[in-house]
Amino acid sequence: MADLSVSFIGLKLRNPIIVASSGLTSTKEGVRRAAEAGAGAIVLKSLFEEQLRAEIAPIAGETESHPEAEAFLAGMGFSEGEDEYVALVKAAKATTDVPIIASLNCSGDSLWPELASRVAAAGADAIELNLGVVPMDPATPAAAIEDRLVALVESVASRARVPVCSKIGASYTNVGNLASRLAKAGSRGLTLFNRFYRMDVDLESMSLAAGPTRSSPEAYHESLRWIAALEGRVGAELCASGGVYDGATALRLVAAGAQAVQMCSAIYARGYSAVTGAVDEMGAWLDAHGVARLSDLRGRLARRNSDAPELYGRLHYVKALTGQA
Repeated sequence: MADLSVSFIGLKLRNPIIVASSGLTSTKEGVRRAAEAGAGAIVLKSLFEEQLRAEIAPIAGETESHPEAEAFLAGMGFSEGEDEYVALVKAAKATTDVPIIASLNCSGDSLWPELASRVAAAGADAIELNLGVVPMDPATPAAAIEDRLVALVESVASRARVPVCSKIGASYTNVGNLASRLAKAGSRGLTLFNRFYRMDVDLESMSLAAGPTRSSPEAYHESLRWIAALEGRVGAELCASGGVYDGATALRLVAAGAQAVQMCSAIYARGYSAVTGAVDEMGAWLDAHGVARLSDLRGRLARRNSDAPELYGRLHYVKALTGQA
């Protein structure tokens, strides 16, 4: 069978499938099941800034949060803090030799350097900074928002002593510029993209309601586009997130330039067998096409390796609208 092993932010993974931060990875049992299903790495559930500050009101009144906040507000983790999260890291490391990545979901910068140092000392192999900032003030300029994120990453990377990966959203004026700045600030990897909390409206009660919290199988296209455009050009390794439901999608993202891919919604939909199935499908495809190593496929369709880089911009969009071949 083809060699599926990869290297991501200095970690050696047996395959590129990373189980993403969620309720699936909130317990020792969840970590064990993910590892037994064949995951290459596991991102623990996020520790939210609001948990440490014990300020529930700001979350309830705004949307500056991650989809996992839905579970948080429902009662999961109200009593959790630094000690509980450090204990989870230690328990996860004692459960498996699969790389364990701690997840810090943050918007400010005062709490995280010390906590990053603690979770690294507890055994975390890396830290994912889930940069869950959704600006709600129209007066805040884009530069101020990005400066805030860069400063946060720099403050954590300087203390963590393990690799740091930043998970960001797609709604920035120039994703590539921000990616380069985060890499210079110490982020060895970038996960594209974060899915922020989605809201809906209940017409009968005339109240706000939660929108969908899981991605669809079509959601990978945005990550695919930007990974192909940025691979090898921003100083950080790239990981895809969103819409990874099978091995074929994972292979597409790797061909575009991803070092690894995160899987979550597919596991909620089909159980941990989704991980096993994706790994088996990748191996079978590589074998059938005579590709000995997954690393030989990575980046083949990245923009920087293309003889027609214009295809990665507006040209395909124009062709789709005009019906040109």
